[in-house]
Parts: sequence; C-alpha cells; structure tokens
Amino acid sequence: MSNIILEHRFCGIDNDEGKAQKSWIERAFCKRECVHIIPSTKDHHRCCCGRLMGQHVGLPPVISISQNESIESSITKNDFHSEKWSISKHTQLSPTDAFGTIEFQGGGHSNKAMYVRVSFDTKPDLLLHLMTKEWQLDLPKLLISIHGGLQNFELQPKLKQVFGKGLIKAAMTTGAWIFTGGVNTGVIRHVGDALKDHASKSRGRICIIGIAPWGIVENQEDLIGKDVVRPYQTMSNPLSKLTVLNSMHSHFILADNGTTGKYGAEVKLRRQLEKHISLQKINTRIGQGVPVVALIVEGGPNVISIVLEYLRDTPPVPVVVCDGSGRASDILAFAHKYSEDAGVINESLRDQLLVTIQKTFNYSRTQAQHLFIILMECMKKKELVWFVLIPDAVSKLQRQRMGSEGHQDIDLAILTALLKGANASAPDQLSLALAWNRVDIARSQIFIYGQQWPVQLMTIVTHFAF
Repeated sequence: MSNIILEHRFCGIDNDEGKAQKSWIERAFCKRECVHIIPSTKDHHRCCCGRLMGQHVGLPPVISISQNESIESSITKNDFHSEKWSISKHTQLSPTDAFGTIEFQGGGHSNKAMYVRVSFDTKPDLLLHLMTKEWQLDLPKLLISIHGGLQNFELQPKLKQVFGKGLIKAAMTTGAWIFTGGVNTGVIRHVGDALKDHASKSRGRICIIGIAPWGIVENQEDLIGKDVVRPYQTMSNPLSKLTVLNSMHSHFILADNGTTGKYGAEVKLRRQLEKHISLQKINTRIGQGVPVVALIVEGGPNVISIVLEYLRDTPPVPVVVCDGSGRASDILAFAHKYSEDAGVINESLRDQLLVTIQKTFNYSRTQAQHLFIILMECMKKKELVWFVLIPDAVSKLQRQRMGSEGHQDIDLAILTALLKGANASAPDQLSLALAWNRVDIARSQIFIYGQQWPVQLMTIVTHFAF
C-alpha cells in the first residue's frame, strides 16, 4: 500500500509544486509504462509487457546480438527470461498524458465522447469525482453493467431488436448509467447498434461508459494529448490484435497496467467503481444506494465466473440473462431450470450439461468439470438470476424449459430483478420505483392484493401516478 501511495505522489496528487500549471485530471490520474525490458519466450522481438523492444522509449537495448548469433541463443546465454515480468516490479507511474474529447470519424453521425487514460489501480472515488464534477454527469438512479462475448457473434433479429429496445427504455426512463467494455466487438457492438438506432430517432443521449484496457485500443497514439479534441478512426485493422473503441459511447475510462494487447487491466477497476457507485445515496430517507444489475448476453466461460462474483458480493448483485443469445447465457438458463435451490442437479442432466460445456467452449472433461462447479455455485443463489425470453427468437424447447420464469421485456426483467433482489420493504421498493419514474413496475410488482398500505403513502402514490 505504501508503494502505491508513493507512486501516486509522483503523479502529483500530494505535491503542491506545479499545481497551478497542471489540471486536476493530471494531478489525480496516472499512466503506467513498462520500464524494464524482459524478452518474451514466445516472441523474442517483444517484451513480456506486449510491446516491441523498440517501443520502449528511452530504454537501452536489452541484448546485443552478433550477426552469427540467433536471438534464441543470445537470450538463453544471458538468461534474460529467468526473471518473470510483473506490473509491480517493471512498470512506472507518471501523470496521465491522454484525456479530452474523442471525435469519431467515418460514421453517419459525428459522435463525441469524453475519455481519460488512468492506471488500473486508480481509486474509485477519484473516478466518480471525475464523472460527476469534471464530466458533469448526474449521479445515476440505476447502474446496468453489461457483460458477454468479446468475439463477434450474431444475435437473431428479434432478440437483437428486443434487447436494444429494452435496454434503451430501461436507461431512458430511470436515468441509468450503462457500463460496457467499450470496444467495438462482441456484445458491445450490439449495444452500440441499439444506441445507433436510438440516436437516429431521438435527441436524448444515454450515458454509456466504456471501461476498456488502454493496451488493447487501436490507434491509441491518436489519443495522446492533454485536454485535447482528437479525431479517431473507427476502421479496424483485420491483422491487428488491437481493437477500436465503439463510437456510440458517451465516455471512456481507459485502464492502463503497462501491458499491450492484453485484456485484464479493466476488470478490478470496473468492479471497484461499480461497488463505489452503489454506495452513493439516491434516497436519503431510506438510505437507498444506487442499484446495480448485471446484464449477460452470450459470453465465454469467464462470464459464468463474473456472474458468481456478482452473486457473492455483499450485498449480492442481481443478474439478468438473455436466454437464446448463445454460449454462457444458454448454459446458465439450462442450469437454472433444472437445478435445485441448493445448486444440485440430477446425474443424467449433470452429464448432459458437462457435454454441453465441453462442446460449447471446446473444453476438456477436466476443464468442463471445473466450470460446472462454478455454475452450480451460481445456482445456490438462483433466486437472484432472472431471464429474458423472446418467444420468436428461441426454440419451442427453450420456451418449454423456461416456462413462466422468463420475461419478454428487458427493462421489466432488470427492474423486477432489482426490486425482488433487494429484500427491501414494499414501501422502500415503491420509493425506488418512483425514483425510476416507473409506476408501471409499482402496479405490477409491488401493489399486491390484500397488502395494507399507510394512508400517507397511498396519498403520495396517487398524487404521482394513479
């Protein structure tokens, strides 16, 4: 911890000298860069951080290779790969050098987005200050965190339409923030398509914040500059391991851990920021924090681990799954239908599920068994997992499987999951529904026949809605 504090002082947070010349963003946020070259055993032209040797500005060459000596033999002789590269040992913090406004090029709309490059271990209170004070965003009444496949996949047209429409409705009616991975691939591309359709029909802009690793951003050199407006090309290079940002986002937080071409820098930062936002009060009377919900579309095996992390949180975060979107989502739906509350499933269905996991993720039997254990841990909290089921987008077998457990509207599934998962009293649930401006939810989910309500509360409700 002391090492982190010292590093942040280097960024200028606790240093009075030069404060007048530096903006608050420069003083508060840092970038991380590799300062020690350790050649990769997989690609000897690259450091273990992912960058080419020559991209380490200001660092001397690590090895000198004669004309008659191969890179491999030189590395073996000098034993340069004996030390394992690590973020803590081999990267250095310095004030961030990339923040301002992106102007996306090459699309039908001239979209703009605010952005900042920050170290992956940045404190969440600093990020929230940036969002509410520097970017002047209103604190959300709901946070929707979207997870799913990073590789491109197709959604059936009906499911894609309902997904987009429901997501937009949930965000617009409640004043929500949406968190995504920010890049133009996989589920994030589908979110972007939904926002593109919304933008062509409405002037109201949704607050959608992409939290991506700085090291995987294509054309990142175009973003270097302090408090600048930068044009950004959205055409991706098919030969590159990097990926472009999605142009329909309103803001980007780019998490930097000193690596290039690798995901992971954003994971902890995003989850800590979500947790910090959930502690902010939107209703001081009942002490209600900002509700958080995870929305799952398709996804690889890591998505099932993400679901378990949300369900085990304190308090647990409800999860809404788009059944029929493929892979992890469909496996979660199958397990939810056929498992008991204790996370137990009968032997024949267990074998069927293991085979499905193996085929879906190209896993060995051992890998499938490990993921199965994680899946069954999720099912111990199955009352917090909700499903969106689109009749025209899924098979008859899937409809029979889900029965009455699936919702057809994503916005209703999201808000119902939050109300039912909060374990709040009916009056507190009502306060939340009114804060979201969703009296329809109050009518369908909260006002239950035979329940007694205080006269004063009924007067308020009647005044607002009925």
